[in-house]
Amino acid sequence: MNGKIYFHNVKFINSRKYLLICVLAILVNTDGLWSQRMSVASNQVSPSSNLGSSSSSSTFESSDSQAVAQDPLSPEGEIEDPLAPVREQIGTTRSAFGPDRSQTGKSDEWSVEFAAEYGYVWNASLSNGQGNVNEESGIIALLGSKRLDEGCVGIVGANWQIFTFGFDGSMPLPENLQGLNAIFGGDFEISPEWFMRIQVEPGVYGTWNNINWHNVNMPAVFAWTNILNAEFQWFIALRADVFQFFPVLPVPGIRWQPAKEWLFNLSAPKPTINYAVDEEVNLFAGGEILGVTARLPSNDSGTYNNRSLAGTLVNYFEARMGAGVNWSFTEGVSLQGEAGAMVWRTFDLPRLNESIRSTMAPYAQISLRGVF
Repeated sequence: MNGKIYFHNVKFINSRKYLLICVLAILVNTDGLWSQRMSVASNQVSPSSNLGSSSSSSTFESSDSQAVAQDPLSPEGEIEDPLAPVREQIGTTRSAFGPDRSQTGKSDEWSVEFAAEYGYVWNASLSNGQGNVNEESGIIALLGSKRLDEGCVGIVGANWQIFTFGFDGSMPLPENLQGLNAIFGGDFEISPEWFMRIQVEPGVYGTWNNINWHNVNMPAVFAWTNILNAEFQWFIALRADVFQFFPVLPVPGIRWQPAKEWLFNLSAPKPTINYAVDEEVNLFAGGEILGVTARLPSNDSGTYNNRSLAGTLVNYFEARMGAGVNWSFTEGVSLQGEAGAMVWRTFDLPRLNESIRSTMAPYAQISLRGVF
């Protein structure tokens, strides 16, 4: 859920028609708010390890995996989330974020997933003599899904992400950037091998010091998954976010499980290599891309290079490399800890054609995830 709950940048297409079309598409398809996750059924995990992060996924196969693999939408199986490579988020936040997996089970009952995450990045030096910065980041998210029909599951949820910065110097940017958004979407079974997701994330993205309609945005995700066999799937997703520099961003990826202990989830924003020690403990190593695109208040008094920052967009990105452990300490709930280095960070100001970067710094992160 990455939250993270789902899992964070693309430029604002200020089009009411675009928003109405997306909303109507969801409303007209009330029987088609789909969210049948797409994790190859043969990779069905134990209840204690069926949790939200790509890096925390258990890799133990069930004894009837071959039978399930031939029917990926079988209620007994877990279905691969077509958004697994993008849920934790490139772009606005991990706003497409939510737990990466859910089980529909044999009934049509609601499945609820949650995630809470906290991270800290130690002091780093900013470019252009702007001083130093440390960072705290957090995500809280909740995602519900319900099977509406055979091969059709609806999704609804909410996601909040915040970056808080401690600046020591002349940095003119605000001390927090955040996004609060809803999640509406659905999954389609196109064929036994192909699945598609459509998801929209209307919300408010800014500093919250002065919220108005200029802070409203509605990123969208269109994703496809192709299940080649029980061990290998590939993904392609298009993330549309008109606040970002590239309004449409393609995100490819693969998921490969060559053995029951090993899982290669090689897709943005959190590519990882996972090793299952047992049914409760998973080790992982890899990278992660985090970010948020937020509009500064129209009354912001800050300036950069003698140019006003009032109403400008800030595209914030950072990249991390690290390793960690995921512990499924009770059925449906896991605790995950990781540490490593923040290797790249940038504050892009597209209207001013300026960027502020920082040096590397260590980071640590802890998250709690669950599915009910």
